[in-house]
Amino acid sequence: MLNALLRNTSIKSRLIVSFLVLSILPLTITAHFAYTKSSKAINSKIGTYSVEIMDQLKNNIRSENKKFEYLSDQIMMDKLVQTGLTNFAAIDDSAKRENTLNINQMLGEKFDLLKPIKALQINTVSGDVFYDIGYDYLLEEDIERIKRMIAEKKGEDVWTFASTKGGFRTVVLGREIHSRHDFTDHLGYLFIAVDEAFYSDSVYMDVNMGVGTDLFIMDASGNVLSSRNPQIATGEPFADGGMIRQIALHEKDGIRAFPYSWNDQAYLAAYAYDIYAKWYLTSIIPQSYLNEETGALRNEIMIICGICFIIAVIATLIISSSISTPMNKLILAMEQVKKGDLSTDIRDGNRDEIGYLFNRFNKMVKQIESLIAKMETEQKLKRATELQMLQAQINPHFLFNTLNSLKWTAAISQADSVRDGLGALAELLRSTIVDKKEMIRLRDELKNVEHYILIQKIRYGTSFHVRYEIDDRLLDCKMIKFLLQPIVENAILHGQQGIGHEETVTIRCEETGGRLQITIRDDGIGMEEAKAERLLAGKVSSEHRLANIGITNVQERIKLHFGADYGLQIRSRPGEGTAVIITMPLIAGEEGDSHA
Repeated sequence: MLNALLRNTSIKSRLIVSFLVLSILPLTITAHFAYTKSSKAINSKIGTYSVEIMDQLKNNIRSENKKFEYLSDQIMMDKLVQTGLTNFAAIDDSAKRENTLNINQMLGEKFDLLKPIKALQINTVSGDVFYDIGYDYLLEEDIERIKRMIAEKKGEDVWTFASTKGGFRTVVLGREIHSRHDFTDHLGYLFIAVDEAFYSDSVYMDVNMGVGTDLFIMDASGNVLSSRNPQIATGEPFADGGMIRQIALHEKDGIRAFPYSWNDQAYLAAYAYDIYAKWYLTSIIPQSYLNEETGALRNEIMIICGICFIIAVIATLIISSSISTPMNKLILAMEQVKKGDLSTDIRDGNRDEIGYLFNRFNKMVKQIESLIAKMETEQKLKRATELQMLQAQINPHFLFNTLNSLKWTAAISQADSVRDGLGALAELLRSTIVDKKEMIRLRDELKNVEHYILIQKIRYGTSFHVRYEIDDRLLDCKMIKFLLQPIVENAILHGQQGIGHEETVTIRCEETGGRLQITIRDDGIGMEEAKAERLLAGKVSSEHRLANIGITNVQERIKLHFGADYGLQIRSRPGEGTAVIITMPLIAGEEGDSHA
């Protein structure tokens, strides 16, 4: 298909296309490879850089969180708090107010640490408020949610998002308070709500990782706890949980920077996990920012490719013209020769293949001119030969007429055997010489065999006889003419040598597996298997050489007509006779006529 398409295209077009493909394609592939590799290298380096920044920021945030955890430790281990929670049900309001004043006094010493705190609340196990700092309050449903989270984590500290009654977005630290004398004694809960802006504005707002980069904190469920981008809503799953699923997927393989798509834009995401707060500090850098330098590189590569393309086109046109122009000149010369002008002579003094082709063309024209003159001479000789052949055709007719005259003479003289023999010989000669068809009906081939047997009867008398087993449905099938006679001859000449009984030759015709199978079997002397193989191979002995050659001829004719799947088989054993099996395709009358 491709070869046909190329051969139907001009050489000039093929040269132009192939030259451009072979010059531009490698350059394009190399440029694409360089661009792709540089993009991957930049992404890999920036991914590593992003992870390092995430780790540093995580440590900075962890340092701030430790301060809140340290404050919570002081509050939970305070003697007044421990005693107040233990005896909360038994103390009166006056004692409760005194506890509040004492806790306020303790917290007053940590004024700087309290600045980012929007709510601080201590609850008993039963849910009663033991203390609150009084700035703002957490919603009851958030308190219950945080208590459930602590219970699900079997008493571990919890960092989560919650909004206060005053509308402040906060990151809440929730902890269980246990007796310092007996850790299994659960006394209550401590909730410290840190202003979310403390993280987004104070801790990582000024971190510059590139134009359009966003930083945010997510808990293990994918909910955003803090973000410096107002478009990333806090308290809700980021990208419907898609980011946390991607982190979980890559975290198994130890991959901490990976490509991510959000809002139809491609990003490079990186994360750092805080094993204490159980949250992920995450960054997303736009690929458009990362690809700014590679984009400039791509544009430069495209300019270089364009320049190379123009140079390649010019070079291609020059080279193709150096081929197509002399080729067109050669085509014009061929057209002149086609019109009969053998005086055409084209010259090209160059030493390339086209110059060689021109020289060979000139020699070819001279040879054609010489051959035409030779053919004219041979045509004259041919006409003379044909005249002689017309005269020679008289001879077979003369021979048939003579045989028929002898036949009638024998009939008048009542020499029946001579008459029958001459008649059979005449029919055999007519079938082989006059009838030029190669394919005949099976019934006609059997008649030829009968004529041959009649002639042999004159010579051998009753020393053999022939039996026919013919399927009448096959009589009109077509086969190659004069196949059976050489095999029957071989059976008569060889088979009856040295046997003490009259030989019987059986001719059987049948259909086997859609094929015509003719078996000629005798009960004569038989032969060794090696001799049968030599007979098929044409390695004949001097004795009865003509009959042996006839069998080889039959084998070759069948294979030439029908292919290697058809032919002769010889089955024989000494003293048990010989069977020659002929296999040919089963050809109906009309099909065989067309074949002939």
